[in-house]
Amino acid sequence: MNVKEHYDSHLGNFYSWMIGDYETLVSGNLSFFTSHSTGDGKGKTAVDFGCGNGVHSMALAHLGYSVVAFDFNKQLLNEFRSRIHKGNVIIVETDFMDFEKHLSVKPDLIICMGDTITHLNNLSDVELILQKSCNALNEKGRFIISFRDLTIPLAGVERFLPVKSDENRILTCFLEYFDNHVMVHDLLHEKDNGRWTQKISAYKKLRISGDEMKGMLTAAGFDVVSSEVINRMIYITAVKSQA
Repeated sequence: MNVKEHYDSHLGNFYSWMIGDYETLVSGNLSFFTSHSTGDGKGKTAVDFGCGNGVHSMALAHLGYSVVAFDFNKQLLNEFRSRIHKGNVIIVETDFMDFEKHLSVKPDLIICMGDTITHLNNLSDVELILQKSCNALNEKGRFIISFRDLTIPLAGVERFLPVKSDENRILTCFLEYFDNHVMVHDLLHEKDNGRWTQKISAYKKLRISGDEMKGMLTAAGFDVVSSEVINRMIYITAVKSQA
């Protein structure tokens, strides 16, 4: 099953529940962008790859950016649309690999966050989207990416990861490692009319290290200005090189 099929048939149905309170996430993203020199978006354009339900795009909109947000999952985009109360967000329901076809101006900021980059088919696609992003950005434009480093394999029972649970749902992930990717199995137990049911689906995530990503950003024409780990996710900020 490919990533889109996995989201459309399984993960998209409970993704928003999984990631937590919407307003709390938007507030946290506001703080992150403000502290990484992207806080003033007045008169600027931002692009969000894999926007999902909009927790990053909404933060950028609050900061004054005109946002063009890309995603392929209808469930999450419908939720996002229901929350938009300003006219500075455009949602494009499509794969973001050809994002430049949907832009009328050169953006000042491109973000690819929440592990979106690991959903691509291969490292060649990662290199391509980084190069396209660099070419598309304005002079001194910024690119921010976050992803989980899956290059160090877990073994045995450590491959079973409890994600979230409440009185009606229990979500567990099982990781199956291969040379260049991990198969992520999402196991959802859900209570329906007092009975527990199990739903399982799996999809591929690329294995990319922080150093590998920084090397690809540099090769694409970026200067890496910061790299940090927040809640076990790698966050890298890069600026379009002036060389």
